Amino acid sequence: MKKPDNKSQKPRIDYDGQWKTIIMIFFKEFMQFFLPELLPDIDFSRPPEFLEQELAKIIPQKTAKGRRSIDKLVKVWLKNGEEKWLFIHIEVQSWDDPDFMERMFTYFYRIYDSKGKVIFAFAIFTDEVPEPHDRFEYKFKSTELVYKFKTYLVRDAKEEDLLKSDNVFALVVLASKYVSQTKNDAERRRKFKLKLFRLAIERGYSAEKIEALIIFLDIIMYLPPEMEQQFKYKFKEEVLKTSDMEKDYIISPTLDYVYGLNKEEIDKQIASINQELEEERKKVIEADKKIIEADKKVSEERKKVSEERKKVNEATKKLLLSGFFDTDEIADIMGMPVEEVETIKTEMDIQK
Repeated sequence: MKKPDNKSQKPRIDYDGQWKTIIMIFFKEFMQFFLPELLPDIDFSRPPEFLEQELAKIIPQKTAKGRRSIDKLVKVWLKNGEEKWLFIHIEVQSWDDPDFMERMFTYFYRIYDSKGKVIFAFAIFTDEVPEPHDRFEYKFKSTELVYKFKTYLVRDAKEEDLLKSDNVFALVVLASKYVSQTKNDAERRRKFKLKLFRLAIERGYSAEKIEALIIFLDIIMYLPPEMEQQFKYKFKEEVLKTSDMEKDYIISPTLDYVYGLNKEEIDKQIASINQELEEERKKVIEADKKIIEADKKVSEERKKVSEERKKVNEATKKLLLSGFFDTDEIADIMGMPVEEVETIKTEMDIQK
């Protein structure tokens, strides 16, 4: 996909931004669909943190300027008992960027330098795919470097496999395929959009999943205004009235929007979801702060014990040097085992 022409009459569709939102809402489903190899290691009882602000600090200004792919830096916890974080760097790329591979490497070493943790990099190509697409290579004389990362190519996803999957991201990927296939065919896109809306409803997802998915589909599968009206009518007549949706979810703000009624409610719902995610992130941060404070207190107590121990040892040494007391008497005076007094005496003899 070429960079959009700002002079075009067609509104600029923020494909990458919609991916960003859908990943945040359905992060576990995202991991199940794209990165199943990581699932056994991740503790999903602790909510993930989306480190947007931290990533913005890591990205060099010249790299961030003019960006159109989305960058997600997600912090998750492992469930092997170790206090380690896994930083998942996610890129969704929807247009041909010659600097993409180098940027992936730049992000890696900046995240590594800044966070010093385990990193897993992953890139999704929703449209055009450069070659090579899964690595950055550097060579100058005898100095060589190859940085490889996992990728997912939407163009290579098989439609029959996506239709068999009940994961919401199967429809997200399928929608992206259809967008690429119908750049200049609005009528075909209308049919695909109706098909995807029907699948979203018929798969038995929860009302919340249906709403989030339909918002995503509705935005990225843009139709000209007159064709959009046709689509809404078809959706109402062919999908809603032949399912339980009209009865069960007619109050849904998303479906109201499909009828062309209430988009403000959708914006409120998205804001509410984002607020909930932010509150969860704050709770995790507060929990981490308490753990850090507790560790700090333990460290201070250990320091105090060490200092007291040092004072006791110094006093014991002075009593030994005086020559007036034997080890049993010193042990009684200092309130310590005779063995410890004898150990200190042995160390003093060695130092002589």
